[in-house]
Amino acid sequence: MNVFFDVQGTLISGGKPRPLAKEVFAGLIENGHHVYLWSTAGPSYARSAAKLLEVEDLVFGYYSKHDHIPVTVDFFVDDHADFADHHNGHHIHPFDGDTGDTELRKVLDTLT
Repeated sequence: MNVFFDVQGTLISGGKPRPLAKEVFAGLIENGHHVYLWSTAGPSYARSAAKLLEVEDLVFGYYSKHDHIPVTVDFFVDDHADFADHHNGHHIHPFDGDTGDTELRKVLDTLT
């Protein structure tokens, strides 16, 4: 399954990386999933987020939400409930910079 993650508000807030991203991405890959990052700010912003999250080696690709995506988006995670609901995605609570945040664990629990 191709799992797409939104960047701003979902994985990063105020330049701070959301905890557990590396562990969750690794767990998804171990279970046969492919992880992608996408953002309305474009693929270069998504790539810089991967660097901040220290997950570059775990991400299969980077895209803009406005571009044609050359792979099927099977599952995606976004902090905006209306976007997630409209596209049958998975809503995650926005990241507020809390270093004790465990919200990403729900994604791994859902897909494993």
